[in-house]
Amino acid sequence: MRWFFLSLCLFLGACVSPVVIDSQEGAKLDQYRSYAFVEQNEDQPRELDDQRARTALKTALSEKGLSASTSGQADVHVKHFFKREQRYDGSVVQFGFGFSRNNVGIGTTTPVEGDITEEYKLVVQMIDPATNNVVWQATSRDRLYDDMRSERRSEHIQKAVDEMFQRYPG
Repeated sequence: MRWFFLSLCLFLGACVSPVVIDSQEGAKLDQYRSYAFVEQNEDQPRELDDQRARTALKTALSEKGLSASTSGQADVHVKHFFKREQRYDGSVVQFGFGFSRNNVGIGTTTPVEGDITEEYKLVVQMIDPATNNVVWQATSRDRLYDDMRSERRSEHIQKAVDEMFQRYPG
């Protein structure tokens, strides 16, 4: 019975999607044939990752039958950015003791130690230029860290974009 429960937990853990997809209800995504990237100034220090993401997106979009166009001619606008999150890594366990005598007390505790880690998730949005509404959005669950090597960053971004567009209808 224990092996069954362990196998079930492993199986259900493997079913978690590496990306979160959301789309506007009733959106006909297969009508889009051309795209243009939205120029943005978000997250300026991450320009190399922006280039990696744009290259991966160009490949994925062309595989889905969309061709690059100018902003005024495009059927859909593509916006991508890296969503920054901070995560606390450390121990929150504290140890303390105290002593009291005649309504006077002394106490001490250990300090909480840890580091704050910056993480980045890739978010891709497809925006209908006629309504200026997001019609499709994908967010990667895979995270980029500042201390990753260039090759590993490229692999993570490429993998995230591939997983996003496996679930793009079109």
